Amino acid sequence: MKLDQLKVLRAVVETGSVKAASERLNRTQPAVSQALKALEFQTGTELFDRSGYRLELTAVGRQVYLQSLRVLAEADDLSQLVRHFEKGQEETITIAVDASTDSALLIPVLAELQAVFPETRMVLRAEVLSGAVGAVKSGEAALAIAPMLPVMLEEEGLDYIAVDRIVMRNVAAPTLIDAMDGPERLSDLRRFTQVIARDSGPASGLFDRELGVQKGQRRWYVGDLHTKKALLLAGLGWGRLPEHMIAGELAKGELREIALPHTHLAFEAGIFAFRQPRPVIGPVATALWKSFESRSADAASS
Repeated sequence: MKLDQLKVLRAVVETGSVKAASERLNRTQPAVSQALKALEFQTGTELFDRSGYRLELTAVGRQVYLQSLRVLAEADDLSQLVRHFEKGQEETITIAVDASTDSALLIPVLAELQAVFPETRMVLRAEVLSGAVGAVKSGEAALAIAPMLPVMLEEEGLDYIAVDRIVMRNVAAPTLIDAMDGPERLSDLRRFTQVIARDSGPASGLFDRELGVQKGQRRWYVGDLHTKKALLLAGLGWGRLPEHMIAGELAKGELREIALPHTHLAFEAGIFAFRQPRPVIGPVATALWKSFESRSADAASS
């Protein structure tokens, strides 16, 4: 049984006649009829009821046809996959994404990539603080998206593009804010648990410190920002979260901002796409980088 015979079967069923199928396939009618007869010989039964004006599948023919559709679909997928790799396109692309990055920034870029390179498997790797830099430097990620200071990226020797901005706010549940009783100094927060997202990377260089955490501070550590947010909403501690994650809770009063007169105020940081300098990358990673470059240029001109 050959794929070509199954394609003929599909064309005859979909068009309703040998003549119409031959026109669709750009073949002669005898060639189409011969392919059908060969298929019937191999299955050992008639696949069509030829007594009427229009060819109708027999009960067995219907089962063979439905199975042939699955086989042809898998064959088409395989052919597309082979063509994909013949062009040198990557099997998998890993992007390290800092947990504080708004997914709305990535979705349009990923949608474009999926439309052009549907066979490339995309892996979005969640990281915290230095984790994104570590994933890029180790080669485990082709590129990363994370809030950073340019000096950090330059110290690590990475290529980078500014793609967005993020606002970080120190917040707590109203019950904990009330218990703080109007703190004025950083030391006033020491006895209230600070919830901190643990660094997922090597935490070397400029990352080798706990920014915004004072000595003697009560602290809990979590592995992701969603757990951190849940703890803050429950009144179990205070901490810094990106504004896009808590805008709804701030609007409803479920969280309130902690703003000391001189410290722990809201601050804005740049979000960057970055990668190894002079990377050896394929067309998919190249297209991804160019997409971020284009969006960065559009943002700068607007």
